[in-house]
Amino acid sequence: MSVIPTEWGEPDSRPGVYYDLFWTGLAVVVFGAVAYWEPFSITVSITPQRLAGATILGMILSAALTYGSFVSKRLQQLWANFRIRFVGLFLLIMAGQLALAVAPTWTVLTLLVAFLTFIPLRVAIYLRTR
Repeated sequence: MSVIPTEWGEPDSRPGVYYDLFWTGLAVVVFGAVAYWEPFSITVSITPQRLAGATILGMILSAALTYGSFVSKRLQQLWANFRIRFVGLFLLIMAGQLALAVAPTWTVLTLLVAFLTFIPLRVAIYLRTR
């Protein structure tokens, strides 16, 4: 059972766009704060090479996840299976924790860029399907 209405998951749903933009904006604020204040022993040292690499990786990641979430019907049907979704989210959370422990700068910068890239992609998909 979903917490939000199922029609919000459609690409042409205006409340769904607002919902996605709210959570994406919140993620941008959180990862921006982590990059700026470096809490919890996370050290973020930004160099031009790391920033360029994280930007490219974040944009690719965001485009792939946006395509899988809103364009690919096959991946949407696969994600509808509760067991697949549970295992996928569990592995995603564990991979995020491992990435923060091993490469905190790359992880924070990549996720910040990915969320920033998601905002115009989500709006473009909404405008295209509307």
